[in-house]
Amino acid sequence: MSRLPRGARRGLAVLVLLLAGAAGFVLVRAQGGPAGPVILTLWHNPTGHGQDALSAAVERFNRSLGRERGIAVLVASVARAEIIHEKLLSIAAEEPGAPEAPDMVVAYPKSVLPLIGRGRMVPLDERFTRSELAAYVPSFIEAGRIQGRKLWSFPIGRGTECLILNRTLWDRFAEATGASLSELGTLEGLARAAAKYHQWTNGRMFFMVDNPFNLLQAAMAQMGEEPFVEGRLNTASPVYERVWRLLFEPAAKGRAAIYRGYGTDLARAGMILCWTSATAGVSFLPDRVVYPDNTSEPVEFQILPFPVLEGCKEKVAILRSGGLSLFRSDRRREAAAATFLKWLTAPEENLRYIQGTGYLPVTNRAMETARRTWGEGASGVWASCVETMALMEREYRLLPQSPLPDYGEMELRYEGRLRELAAEVRDRYRKETAEERTEEEAWRRASEGAYERFLR
Repeated sequence: MSRLPRGARRGLAVLVLLLAGAAGFVLVRAQGGPAGPVILTLWHNPTGHGQDALSAAVERFNRSLGRERGIAVLVASVARAEIIHEKLLSIAAEEPGAPEAPDMVVAYPKSVLPLIGRGRMVPLDERFTRSELAAYVPSFIEAGRIQGRKLWSFPIGRGTECLILNRTLWDRFAEATGASLSELGTLEGLARAAAKYHQWTNGRMFFMVDNPFNLLQAAMAQMGEEPFVEGRLNTASPVYERVWRLLFEPAAKGRAAIYRGYGTDLARAGMILCWTSATAGVSFLPDRVVYPDNTSEPVEFQILPFPVLEGCKEKVAILRSGGLSLFRSDRRREAAAATFLKWLTAPEENLRYIQGTGYLPVTNRAMETARRTWGEGASGVWASCVETMALMEREYRLLPQSPLPDYGEMELRYEGRLRELAAEVRDRYRKETAEERTEEEAWRRASEGAYERFLR
């Protein structure tokens, strides 16, 4: 949805505020006096189970503090992160047909970096005092300082990555083969379980990694290695090749999915048994699996901690979830956006917003409350989700995504080439296997020189 003309925005703001008044509220004079109410547009990705959590929070704001201050927030777009990313890149490039920029957007740092370079964004240090910022979890704030140490991406809820397991299918597999759940705690164990499952099912895929580039960075940090050196991937590290092989071989042998999308998509059809995912992905788990032959059954899922490399020096997972970024407009609109942001991240409202989203709260006070109340009232998959998030909050270091200017390009190249090469070698491996070679010989012939070609 494009930004509305100024007159239409004002009219819609009045309508929103009047609707709030009709529900039993008394309208007060808009902040800014005769200029009238302020209407702000917001883009964000889907959040929460059932009703969208951020859209619901916007409604609460419009009926409470927004009504009092003469501010109305309009959710103009709810789209997957990659769609918002493409829209923001087109705005930054000033492409013909690019959408009009919103006032606020929830996006990953890589998506707003090009806009920062063009002076389109507002550093939120300008809208928060030092004492106000001190109320937030320090690492969450630091993750939003992505260029010039300025705060361009403000945390509204932080997540990490986990392993989502179809417990219904796993229990059948484990009962038949003796597979242990502890195997899924490491990347090597995951690969071994995948090989066993592939054999037990006569060729079915076991798992998928939603974001291989994130896994690479986390795994290298687990071994005490820097993922990036002088602005480039640290390909000289032996850990880099170790991780690549753990990703590449299961995919090329048909044990892991090669798919540009989310593991949830494949899990809905029972095509994989587990996958690494953002904790926010828990919100989109199905209650039933519909198999390719159109049969279906109810299933249960379990959330497990993010797997680590065997022998790792520390447990590390990527810090996930986009922050809220503010487009440059005028001081009145920017001040109104800051009012909304402070309301959303205040402890009580922030705890309400993140409930059922797979996110962690962002202030120190709300985090302490969350630690005391982990799992209260939770059941089923949500009980395992909050239990796992509590464990990871205690035992893992959450690594922010790198603020490198070409981070997004590196991610696309790495993941695109990995999928492309794995698909190519998978076809070759199948042909070699069909010629009745031993598995070892077929793999040697199919994968010869693959890593060197990947590096090139």
